[in-house]
Amino acid sequence: MSNVPTTRPDLALAIHEQNFFHSVSMVERADGSLLLCAGDFCTSNDRGLTWSKMFTCTDAKGDTVAGQNMVRLEGDGVGVMGQKPLDYGRYEVIFWRSEDGGKTWAAPVPVSPPGFPAHMLQDVVCRTTSGRLIAPLYFGIGQGAWRAEDAPFPGALYKGHFISTDAHYFDPHFGVCYIMYSDDDGLTWHKNKDGEIHIALEYGSIYGATFEPTVAEVEPGKLIMIMRTGLGRLYQAWSQDNGETWSRAQPTSLAADHSPAQIRRLPATGHLFIVWNQLSQEELYRGLNRTRISCAVSRNGGGVWEFFQNVHSCLEPTRVAAGPIRSSRPGEIHALAGLPAANLEGGCVEPLPDNYWQGSYPSVLTLDDRVLISHTHSVYTDHGERIQPGGSSRLKVMPLRWVYGDSNPEAGNPILDKCSVPPTP
Repeated sequence: MSNVPTTRPDLALAIHEQNFFHSVSMVERADGSLLLCAGDFCTSNDRGLTWSKMFTCTDAKGDTVAGQNMVRLEGDGVGVMGQKPLDYGRYEVIFWRSEDGGKTWAAPVPVSPPGFPAHMLQDVVCRTTSGRLIAPLYFGIGQGAWRAEDAPFPGALYKGHFISTDAHYFDPHFGVCYIMYSDDDGLTWHKNKDGEIHIALEYGSIYGATFEPTVAEVEPGKLIMIMRTGLGRLYQAWSQDNGETWSRAQPTSLAADHSPAQIRRLPATGHLFIVWNQLSQEELYRGLNRTRISCAVSRNGGGVWEFFQNVHSCLEPTRVAAGPIRSSRPGEIHALAGLPAANLEGGCVEPLPDNYWQGSYPSVLTLDDRVLISHTHSVYTDHGERIQPGGSSRLKVMPLRWVYGDSNPEAGNPILDKCSVPPTP
């Protein structure tokens, strides 16, 4: 069985080509319909198989409701979180509330502390069993844009043409994560009590930046945070008090390139489900970053991961071993025009495969019998031009049984006992 581009693609319930890049967030409303926000909105009445045309929403002040994060609130309530630019490189995070499933919207309230740096990944706000809203945020400390001035950049040859494979590998910022939480469905917000989270395993050892956190509830009161790093793995932190304080960031067993993940709880089984760019350090060294989007399941709250699948990939393996904790990046480094060339290690200059593809920034909705996974989607022409055929994002609707490798690890679970059949075209 091939796992390129997808493990068991025949099980897909629907695949949609969209133009949302990595701005997608989805929720299930009280009536069972789905609402998708990507700046504008659309709806689905058949659990993701088909979608309405896009439409715009405005709030009580007449301003556009434009965010990249949605969360289900009490009753038929829905919340949208977005970023409001302040000045150079700084944002304020704001939150809109709707009490009627997204038909009407109140004016937004501030989420991030006044004057405090704030940025957020798409599709990461969650609501715990206590009703608390958790908004994982982050910010970068440092000068300038995401790419350091006069820094080299990674690239490679694709069908004889040079293309860039950069992805923040020379970002000059040191990143830290923190949490804002609300106990009144988003009317007021509070910051976690114990400071910002970064990688500091011990004094004098590796210190590392963390970016773009995502959070899931393991059990009532216990949360897991997954963070993007440049150290060849995803990192995690834990909260035992519903998000108010957090453990030190620790490495997961999941190999990763410098890209974000999404973590969710599967409502039918209570297991954790993660979607991320899984790359070995050897694959990353060859310039193959963001060429495999994987998913996996943990049945013990994030300790052990299993049932690895390829969501979309140009690489065959579904699971790769995590390497040592160290700065990891593509090996072929190029300098800007007029500057000295980088010293290359032997063996790192090789052409990219003909099926080279890039995708990242997953958004995930878990329902009782299926998962919806959206991600960016780009390929290259024979002339080295980056294009997005059909759209800049792709949404896959997969049955729950696919998540478990078309198996049922829990005998007696009626949802896993049956495998949904793709709809007839």
